[in-house]
Amino acid sequence: MNFNQIAKQAVDFQKIAFTNWYNAVAIVQEQAASAMETMVSQTDLPMPEEARNAINSWVNACQEEFKRFHSYVESGFSGLEKHLVQETKAVPAKAPKPAAKEKEPVK
Repeated sequence: MNFNQIAKQAVDFQKIAFTNWYNAVAIVQEQAASAMETMVSQTDLPMPEEARNAINSWVNACQEEFKRFHSYVESGFSGLEKHLVQETKAVPAKAPKPAAKEKEPVK
């Protein structure tokens, strides 16, 4: 296996790991936002509408920044993958070395 194949496999592994992590955190974030909305709507304490709007805008800002972070990481992976493809095209494939013949034992 040459270096470019190993590097591509490592990048693919990291990309899959990041995607799985992102999906898990997105689910947690959605659940937290849902729980926050439920708590605010069911509270018996008087809460001004401005406070509710502030909480909602804070939740939306967190979600938008998380999506933006995801797009930055994805663009980084795509740039890295382009670079690896260019490297693969630039480097000619090496022919495998012929296997050495085993010497027969002397009798």
